Amino acid sequence: MLRFNRSTIRVAIGILVALVFISLLQGNSDQDSGSWRWSFTWPSSETDPTRRSTSLTDDYQPPIVHQTPDSAIPARPEDVLLPTKLVSHQQGWNILDNVYMANSTLYFLTDEPKKWPKLNLFTSSDHPLKWSDADKKAREPSEWDIAFISPQEAKARWGTRVMPVKDWTFYVNEPNQFLGHYYHWVGETFFAMQRVYASLDPKIDVKGTTKLPHPARFVFRHIDYPEWIKWAPINWRVIQTLYPSAAVETASQWEQRGNLTRDNRSVWRFDQMLMADRGAAFREQLHPGRNHRTASSAWEGTLNSSSRFWWEPVRRGVLRAAGVDEAVIDRPSIWANWQGAFTGDQKPSQRDMDVLQKAPTLAPVVISYISRQRVRRRMIEADEAGFVKSVKELTARRKWKFNHVFMEELTPEQQLAIAAETTIMIGVHGNGLTHLLWMPLTPLTTVMEIFYPTGFAKDYEWTARVLGFTHYAIHNDTAYTHPTEPKVHYPNGFQGTQIPIHGPSVAKIIEDRIDGRLLPQPGW
Repeated sequence: MLRFNRSTIRVAIGILVALVFISLLQGNSDQDSGSWRWSFTWPSSETDPTRRSTSLTDDYQPPIVHQTPDSAIPARPEDVLLPTKLVSHQQGWNILDNVYMANSTLYFLTDEPKKWPKLNLFTSSDHPLKWSDADKKAREPSEWDIAFISPQEAKARWGTRVMPVKDWTFYVNEPNQFLGHYYHWVGETFFAMQRVYASLDPKIDVKGTTKLPHPARFVFRHIDYPEWIKWAPINWRVIQTLYPSAAVETASQWEQRGNLTRDNRSVWRFDQMLMADRGAAFREQLHPGRNHRTASSAWEGTLNSSSRFWWEPVRRGVLRAAGVDEAVIDRPSIWANWQGAFTGDQKPSQRDMDVLQKAPTLAPVVISYISRQRVRRRMIEADEAGFVKSVKELTARRKWKFNHVFMEELTPEQQLAIAAETTIMIGVHGNGLTHLLWMPLTPLTTVMEIFYPTGFAKDYEWTARVLGFTHYAIHNDTAYTHPTEPKVHYPNGFQGTQIPIHGPSVAKIIEDRIDGRLLPQPGW
């Protein structure tokens, strides 16, 4: 047995300490950074590269990344004060490069402000969106909301103290009265934003393929996060599953940015910004606009620069995140080369009719009824029961699938899956019909919206037709479609519980639509 006396142990400890000290003195320091790093290496690893270890506990040393002028913040002085460029202007929906913000005020840097549209067509104050003359006046933006600034004034005020905010910012200047609502956010504001953004890539294809990058952040100027998601969780689901890397800044974060520049001696520069403002979209039009829709200016202003499939990147992204079967998602690809539509804007061609006749043989027919019988604005109970019975009999006879659903009972994934497979969606006017956004673009896709007789609203009718779908307004036993749809009207009973419906008549309307028998129109 080996025995070690105390002197031997002391010598061994002394040798070890000496070796460590010598190692430190012989250059195991990082002279560039001034910090010491331990490194234990064996001579054989110096002479035999194959024996080098990649373990952090052996001879691995992480690479040193030197900061270059290109990665420094702030940017180089000659680059910081770039002129603001108006890339795309539709009233209320604007795309710009180099938008500045200091003390919560937005600035457009230009030496030619008279060549720009009026500032109230870009943004508004934070006043609630109401329609009295006093409210309209209160919605007008002040110089504290937005202003032009000349290059000379910007240089004198901010110099090179510019903090660049890289990549795309989707800036939503909308009062909180709408952002918690499924249709008003996804079906109006975000719908319009996507329309304008997608116009930058007119080659989006049926698969939703696009060159456009995802936004880096959303800014909700006048609402805090808990309030935004409180009433419609699907709102944040759409954003955060569609753009998983995008940050969401709400009112608190925006105010923090403002506080950091409150002395107006430094400024944020947003390199690329899409500005959305509901109040600006309605400004200088007779309320509620020529199409009764918030997004109408975004749609009309991009008719010559948008793909037929502009909504597909959103639809497909949201449905994939919900786990919907890819074969269901991809159903529009069957008709990728068909450019027609049955929206009522023009008389169908013979080719359109041939496509329509063949369509039921190429994809499953699914009829989905979204019931509102447990909330206000619903059908007469006995009428609704007769309607369900008639549609069940029709779908059983024709071997079509029938979904009779209460969306509030289903998970978001289940709701999206039902919408994705639906050929004809039926329901009383209401928020549940927002799910039409996830229906596939096919020759048969139709929304049938049930109203109290003489009543009509444009919400889902306009949205459906913009997406290339057919829309029928149902008054009891009669269907109407564009261009002979009813006038907008909210009669007594519109919001009530006594909406009549004649089941056998509606079942016949459904069957005629699938079989290619369209509603007759004047002049056709």
